[in-house]
Amino acid sequence: MKTLLFLSVLAAVSLAALAENQTQTPKTTKKKEKIKEEKGVLELKKSNFEQALRQHKHLLVNFHAPLSGESQSLSLEFASAAAQLRNESSKIRLGTIDVSKEKELTKELGVTDFPALRFFISGDRENPVTCPALRSALAIVTWLKRRTGPSAVLIKDVDHAKAFVEEAEVVIVGFFKDLEKGEAQVFYEAAQDIPDLPFGVTKNKNVFSKYDITKNAVVLFKKSEEKPVAYEMSGEVSRDSLVRFIRTFEMDLVTEYNRETSGKIFTALVTSHILLFTNKTADDFRELHGEFQSAAVEFRGKVLFVFVDTDETRNGRIFEVFHVREVDTPAVRIINLTDNVQYQMQADEVTAHNLRTFCWTYLDGKAKPKLDSEPIPENWDKGPVKELVGMNFERVVFNEDRNVFVMFYAPWSAACKELLSVWEQLGKTFENHASVVIGKIDSTANDVHTVLLERHPAFTFFPATSFQRIVTYTGERTLEAFVQFVENQVELAKEEKAKEDEEKRKQAIEETQCSLPPALLPIVSTKFYLR
Repeated sequence: MKTLLFLSVLAAVSLAALAENQTQTPKTTKKKEKIKEEKGVLELKKSNFEQALRQHKHLLVNFHAPLSGESQSLSLEFASAAAQLRNESSKIRLGTIDVSKEKELTKELGVTDFPALRFFISGDRENPVTCPALRSALAIVTWLKRRTGPSAVLIKDVDHAKAFVEEAEVVIVGFFKDLEKGEAQVFYEAAQDIPDLPFGVTKNKNVFSKYDITKNAVVLFKKSEEKPVAYEMSGEVSRDSLVRFIRTFEMDLVTEYNRETSGKIFTALVTSHILLFTNKTADDFRELHGEFQSAAVEFRGKVLFVFVDTDETRNGRIFEVFHVREVDTPAVRIINLTDNVQYQMQADEVTAHNLRTFCWTYLDGKAKPKLDSEPIPENWDKGPVKELVGMNFERVVFNEDRNVFVMFYAPWSAACKELLSVWEQLGKTFENHASVVIGKIDSTANDVHTVLLERHPAFTFFPATSFQRIVTYTGERTLEAFVQFVENQVELAKEEKAKEDEEKRKQAIEETQCSLPPALLPIVSTKFYLR
């Protein structure tokens, strides 16, 4: 009887549950859309970004600005890197965010400069790894592999070491007695962010002996240099100091500026650069380059020495930036890339001694910056020779009422120093002349290359005419010759001014005649004639 009652209750409960299930609306699970890809690169946006982070443990994201040429170039390399990883069956995925369309997402992720690469690991949206300037598919792939696996090749014996050292122009090898702790970890961290160079590591005693290494050290091997450079590792060495050592010594003592080297030059950790502008085919090039290279040894790691061939037409843009003309060469400039301030060497001859002096003056903070204009001196127009600067130059020299004769000088030039006293006498000669002004300007501290046609010292006459005409003086550098030249040019300027006035008078008559009734034309013509 009890058994029958239990079965009846159980049946009732089952029927009730069945009825309840039949009345409920069946649940539907929304299938997630697959993220679109273009050439193996995920097209990321706000609506699918979290999904991408959940699905991919390692996700490298390119923040792409479509209108940027640099961004477009990187995108091509990025796609090539994605293809290489896919061919290797790698689980690392690459994705792109179009910053012009996904402004809100870009802002949320805190990216402001483009193009930019961020590496998201294990779905951590808040703490992505900021990538260095990776500009090639090989560099991108190498960087990712070193971030997700070993960052250096294990060198097992001497034969392996010999082969590894010959792999590339520059090779880095870490020699450590313990490959797991201390200085070795600093080495691995540095290797992660230098994907463009091969890194090897060894603890093999025979390899230590082969290269005369007795302590933990990092050695930079360079095919173009006879001896490798060793950097002794100690507990005080940081990742940044090791990276600086590698980036400094991978560069040549003197690096020629061209398309292939420009990237390394502008991204170098040494931000003070000294540039030698000269013609590679010039007779004295070998001598100049030798002096430049000799000075470079002393400043390695402090100042980067760069040579620019003035005969290379593709270097035209850099000449414009530094305001260097062929007539100025050989020329030497220092630029600080942190503030883009330029400095000009205070010497005419390019010698190792002058270069060292220039570099130390700059490093000591005593070098004089090359500016568009010095401040206008307080009493610039009180003396017989007017002190001109960039700010007042054109206002003074292009004057219809004054004939202006200007000396362009360099304060350190021996030839200029000898002539300054002569120029002062010339100023006194014409001090009381109604239409003559004698001036001088430091052409190394004021940007006046629009009118300076020769090297210093140079002399230019600006006649008192309505047209901005320039007359270059090429005669003898004596007081008598200067005076004779000025007097001749003043007379020529008067004649030219008279012609200009006559042309203006005729033009005024024609304009007046066109605007008057025919009956008044004879009267007006007579009045102008009588003038």
